[in-house]
Amino acid sequence: MAELLLATVNGEVIRLDTDVPEPEVVFRGSGNEALMGICRDEEHLFVASLNRIYKFRMGDYRFLKRTSRARPSPDFHQMNIYDGLIYATATKRNQIWIFDRGLRRPRTVKIAPPDPGKKARYKKNYNHVNAIVQHKGEFYINLNWLSTEQYGDSGVLKTDLEFRETGKFKYGWESHDFQFAGDRMLAICSTSGKDKTILHPNRSGLMADGSLVWEHDPDESFCKGLCFDDKQIFICGGRKAERAARKHTTGIIYVLDRSTFGLVKTIEHKKIRGLRGCLTVSG
Repeated sequence: MAELLLATVNGEVIRLDTDVPEPEVVFRGSGNEALMGICRDEEHLFVASLNRIYKFRMGDYRFLKRTSRARPSPDFHQMNIYDGLIYATATKRNQIWIFDRGLRRPRTVKIAPPDPGKKARYKKNYNHVNAIVQHKGEFYINLNWLSTEQYGDSGVLKTDLEFRETGKFKYGWESHDFQFAGDRMLAICSTSGKDKTILHPNRSGLMADGSLVWEHDPDESFCKGLCFDDKQIFICGGRKAERAARKHTTGIIYVLDRSTFGLVKTIEHKKIRGLRGCLTVSG
């Protein structure tokens, strides 16, 4: 059994026991406000929409606070909390926004675009920063676009804890939610669809240490959320649909064995819409 917290495209936070998949909605925001980033410490849960961050109390999920809407939208994606600071990827701005637990923002970090000598604009010379994790004294920042070409190679930017670059490397394609499970580097590799000119293999699934270790049909679903416990890995997404229709699509959770990467089961439920972020609470 694992207990997950899920962030959905139609503005809900859902608690789910994976052995008895009857969802419990613990927060319902605006149906027009997709939720994605989700992280926690011992006392609090933090959830990001595209333009604001919410704070809840762990245990009873009581709403405590939210930031003002940021305009223009930074398009928050995944985020993590380390040493009492929340590191949120501001995807549309090529930035990392750093908040304290009171949701005050003391610092903004700019991420250099693929071509540092040219202006960075949304979807032009742009990183599509998806995730930031801390591992062994360094930050690993997931770059969905490694070059100036959309729907191509992805990569990872390494920095020290003061955001001074220590390396950059290619890692997957259309990648989402880069994570470390022990010393293993995990990321979701996705495929946008037949209507796009993709510059990578027409394959989707889980990448571990540079190899695609599990695949799913790229026309079946598009996944953005990744979490794990001691025994299993959970890859979360939703049925493929055009952007305007995504909040009506069914969410999908692929449950993999953490040792073998074999598929244990697939979870779908009519009450769960497309998933963008996930967090393991117990398991």
